[in-house]
Amino acid sequence: MEIKIEKLIEIIVREVITELSKLGEVIDFSTEEIKTNCSCTNTKQNKQRETIDLSNYKTPLLTENHLVSLDPAIVEIVVPKGTIISPGAKDIIKKHKLILSNN
Repeated sequence: MEIKIEKLIEIIVREVITELSKLGEVIDFSTEEIKTNCSCTNTKQNKQRETIDLSNYKTPLLTENHLVSLDPAIVEIVVPKGTIISPGAKDIIKKHKLILSNN
């Protein structure tokens, strides 16, 4: 199996950001050097967290359909408190090591 260095770096950075987020650390992407020399720009910083709107559900249900189209830069998803998570969604959360938060 061959993997490009850019992809490897992306995977490593995503894992590090995920672990730091779990510890409550906030990543500062405001340094100009990072903006010009790294693919981790403010655009990605803004996409690290995704709130999934489940307001149309009487009982919120998170399914794999909500998660399959997420940007790969997403490391955390936010859902309403009391949301039921389908087995397929649980698999995707586990596979992509997503952080699940409540709003």
